Amino acid sequence: MATDEVGTGLPWVDAIAASFPHHSFDEFHTHELAALNARHGALVVDDLAGAAPIAFRLPDGTAYTWRATPTGVDVTNGDAAATLVQLDETTFSAFLNRLLSASGAVRTERARLMRGTLQDWQRWEPAIQTLLTGTPIYTRAVRGTLIDRSGRPLDLHQTFTPDDDMEDLRQFFSVAGYLHIRGVYSPDEIATWGAEVEKVRAMTTPGDPFSWWSLNSGGTEIVTRINYLGRYSEVLQSLCTEPRTTAFARLAGPELRVCDDRLDGPMVFIKNSDVVKGDGDLGWHVDDGIGGHPVMCPLIQAGIQLDRANAANGQLMVLAGSHRYTKHWLQWGQEGDLPVVKLDTEPGDLTLHYGDIMHSTPPPTAPNAGRRVLYYKFAEEKTFEWVPAGCHYNDALFRADATGKVSSRAATH
Repeated sequence: MATDEVGTGLPWVDAIAASFPHHSFDEFHTHELAALNARHGALVVDDLAGAAPIAFRLPDGTAYTWRATPTGVDVTNGDAAATLVQLDETTFSAFLNRLLSASGAVRTERARLMRGTLQDWQRWEPAIQTLLTGTPIYTRAVRGTLIDRSGRPLDLHQTFTPDDDMEDLRQFFSVAGYLHIRGVYSPDEIATWGAEVEKVRAMTTPGDPFSWWSLNSGGTEIVTRINYLGRYSEVLQSLCTEPRTTAFARLAGPELRVCDDRLDGPMVFIKNSDVVKGDGDLGWHVDDGIGGHPVMCPLIQAGIQLDRANAANGQLMVLAGSHRYTKHWLQWGQEGDLPVVKLDTEPGDLTLHYGDIMHSTPPPTAPNAGRRVLYYKFAEEKTFEWVPAGCHYNDALFRADATGKVSSRAATH
């Protein structure tokens, strides 16, 4: 499998950056931002209320400070702010183009927090994206948009069958950002694929650069995710062309193509109880959290459910409609009155969700979870033109940082 061959700390970002507009640091702050604020400033006023100023600075000392105002944002020379981000012009441009998120820029050491924290930078991130694109920020107002083909409020817990009207499925998926289809696969198929997963699990070892490992309370390493399943199983690789999965994934677009050899390829997510360290329990996140939104999205995750999913074994949760908005990072318990949906599924069900919908898998409430889901990603042709085979933006998480920590292996933390 390929790794980062460009040397930027994030695969091929520099190689593809030329495909996107370059933002001069000075020109953006002295001219472009005022025009963007005139167009979209009203969309960020409420969100930025009470936000402390933030400053961006180049290595040569050139700096600008952003402040929230009653009409959006204002920018002044200098770095008189509690939060100061130092980065070069290329990284700043990549951040504006969403090729790098704040998290991605810091994790790959392309940006440094000279003052303040990553969370302080992320506090501004949705507003910056909204100023650039005019896309609203996700709030409880989304509920007014969650309507069906007849204009009635969606039943956010609605499930479908393979025989239901495809236009109803398409509308629900487009608006809500997720879909639950019951009984797509037979018990015999599920049993066969489950056995293949166990074969793969037995062949996967800690330190494998394409799997994720957590620790339980006994200090034992447990695998929570295995990528590129075709390394070990031709059967699971062949599911990349499974016609039912493909047909339902393409409800999001007829041109979507399965990511059989990149973006982690076919993978299995394994839910374990008693995880005390690592990414076995995933908080609210999006799949382009490191960056690459315009490169990868729309990205569809098709989940073949091998086991029953509920609160006992850490089911998938989504924030309905959030794929259509810029959004803040949330911790569990901070959802307020946002539309949180918990998906209860059975073996043989298929779930679909957009990669940039906010989703989560909390800790299981039972002591012996063991839930397994096969995931097959679908993306547009542009993704295959930009992303080399064997690569993913998340590859950055498989490399050790300056302290020796590898995000994908909790034993190094």
